[in-house]
Amino acid sequence: MYKQASGERAHILSQRILDIPETLYQRRSLEASLHLFHSPGQKTKFSQAEGVSPSALSRFFNVYDWDSDRCWEEMQDFQWRILLDTARHKRRPRMRLSVDLTTVEEVPDFIKKRFRVRVLADSGFEAAVFLEGVQRLGFEFVVGVRSNRRTDHPGRVTVADCPHGGYVNLANWPLETLSLGRMDRGDREFFAVSSELLEGDDILAEGKRRWALESFFKEGKHQFGLAQFALRTARGLDRWILMVFLAFTLTMLYRSEDMTLKEAARLALHTLFPEVRLNHLLSQIQKEQEFLHQHGYSLSYARCNL
Repeated sequence: MYKQASGERAHILSQRILDIPETLYQRRSLEASLHLFHSPGQKTKFSQAEGVSPSALSRFFNVYDWDSDRCWEEMQDFQWRILLDTARHKRRPRMRLSVDLTTVEEVPDFIKKRFRVRVLADSGFEAAVFLEGVQRLGFEFVVGVRSNRRTDHPGRVTVADCPHGGYVNLANWPLETLSLGRMDRGDREFFAVSSELLEGDDILAEGKRRWALESFFKEGKHQFGLAQFALRTARGLDRWILMVFLAFTLTMLYRSEDMTLKEAARLALHTLFPEVRLNHLLSQIQKEQEFLHQHGYSLSYARCNL
């Protein structure tokens, strides 16, 4: 039932996105772009796009003034709404917000009211100004800290001198006591602090949940073309990343536990953009006509009335 609902929502999102370009020519370029980015494991090159030329697709990304900002807004609103729908039968669930290259201010008010938000971040976000901002928003946090971060309690020592599960007051942190978790990974130790007075092992368990974000980056880079950006404009970069996020979002909505990313991406592509797939098949038939004739075959096609 949930998978069916996800498919229906994905169809609504894709149609809203496709309706944003003002011309049929730009809509065709957008469809070709989504087809291109729904090809996990293949090199994302404009020369492989279906139905449009590489130069046309380059202009679509770098030059044309279609409203890609609205595409971001539609996708983000959709993601928040489906999160609300997933939690509709729970009283006030906790949402873990993994932070990297983004800001917690992006969380809309209706999410703040519905969820208990816990921010997960690495030691790049340990600054007091960030932690204070998180708390002003009413969020909890589990954030990594450097081993040489100074403390005022249990004494003027460093985090590395404090026990696993102990309470610490960080220097330059005027607010309440934090609890500390430390993890030994052979030649290195990692540390994290929690705004809630959790047990040390619970802090480490929360910190590990942040690795789901790293999995997204890995899949985005190697499966959806995030690492293959080859454009030279800021606008092109923004739109390239937009296509990666759209392709990933639509794919995950169609993915089940027994499906690979490639299988889910193909299912999303064939379900949401059948005309692009159809054009691909018809073009393949045209390209192979001579080969078929050489072996005594002739293929033709006609549109059926459904």
